[in-house]
Amino acid sequence: MESCMVLQMLNDVELQFLINNSALTSEAAAEDSWLVNRENLSIVIDDLTERLQSPQRVITAAQLSKNYSFALLVPILYSMTVFQKGIDASGSNSFVELSKEGVYSLHIKEMSFESFEPGERNVWRDNILQKLFKDNLSLLHKSLSTLTKIPESILWENVASYIYWLYEFRLRQEDTVSPFISEDFRYIVMDAPGSVFGKDYNPIKNCFKFIEKEDKTIVRIRKTCCLTYKLPGSPVFCGDCRLNPVNKYDTACKPTHIFG
Repeated sequence: MESCMVLQMLNDVELQFLINNSALTSEAAAEDSWLVNRENLSIVIDDLTERLQSPQRVITAAQLSKNYSFALLVPILYSMTVFQKGIDASGSNSFVELSKEGVYSLHIKEMSFESFEPGERNVWRDNILQKLFKDNLSLLHKSLSTLTKIPESILWENVASYIYWLYEFRLRQEDTVSPFISEDFRYIVMDAPGSVFGKDYNPIKNCFKFIEKEDKTIVRIRKTCCLTYKLPGSPVFCGDCRLNPVNKYDTACKPTHIFG
């Protein structure tokens, strides 16, 4: 696997784009911020529970997972699919900072980026995704589940929601030019092996219930709830929530192009 890797740097325009349009930062972490990692996770959850006025730690864990996943996924997958440069997002080379204002920022310790030799892109992609999922998000999920008893299925659906958002909305909205958008999207959510995620199966593949409407539009609904509605002052339900009453009639579900 390593033979296909070529270390490069993002050019200034690419790096600045990610800093301006995602949670990636080149600034040093503030002294009064939390660095979210498995060692201090219990303390972070207790502090965040108080800040959010969350009724239960399990609800806090779901919100932490949503924000952590968003901070991590967008710059890593955008760089991989659009810039063709792979950021090492393993837990040993990255960390997510949670500021006292509630802002999540992604820090990369070693800012070198892996490219690939011709014909080796699939191997390169697996390497990038394994560092992102197996060596980071999967470990966080296990720790959150152990500490708060939150089912990992909720946490992986949080991840899946942002992957679908990035590939079906953000990249389409920007009219991004990349020949790999559809290919990478389908691979991650449908075809990637469990080993990429540190599991025996792909935890993204079965996150949603897919329904074909009368007009042949395919929509998706979450199978679990992210619990956001249980926080004080939060909207009643997310648009793709299984608990949203209007989803019984498929009117508020998220349309998907994954089968197109």
